[in-house]
Amino acid sequence: MEASTFDLNRRKGRYGVAYIKNVCAQFGVGLDETSPDEDVNAWDCSIKYLINSVPVQVKCTSSDFTASDPHLSWPIKPEWRAKWSSYRGGPAYFVVVRVPNSSDEWIQHEVDDQTLHQAAAYWARIDRADLGASIRVNRANRFTAATLQLWHEDILADFGLVPS
Repeated sequence: MEASTFDLNRRKGRYGVAYIKNVCAQFGVGLDETSPDEDVNAWDCSIKYLINSVPVQVKCTSSDFTASDPHLSWPIKPEWRAKWSSYRGGPAYFVVVRVPNSSDEWIQHEVDDQTLHQAAAYWARIDRADLGASIRVNRANRFTAATLQLWHEDILADFGLVPS
């Protein structure tokens, strides 16, 4: 009898948000996850900075970058486009978490006293004024704790504040 209750797509969805939450913990900011049944605004979570929260759409995939194209393209659903276009808050982001094909390979526990995630995440700022059929995520935009500092600076700039 199968013990798992999630199919592979649902596992990816759960893992993607959990990965982002781990990076937020490393940086020292909170993350509010949108309940899957309440994802009516096309945001999977919000990262909670002191001055404002940042909405994030998270996707998880086994697709990889190719040598000829350092981008991953993700199709934008028409309902996302409508919701993102009408969003009037500050900056918003799209994050793709890349994992191996088999969920057995996502996390390794074989090394004593270490847990190794076989995953990486990449991000793009959502340009609400120029939403096409897809969003392109550049491999150079690795999602790390340093990214969260950049996003904080984006928020400050959006409020007309200078980072200290």
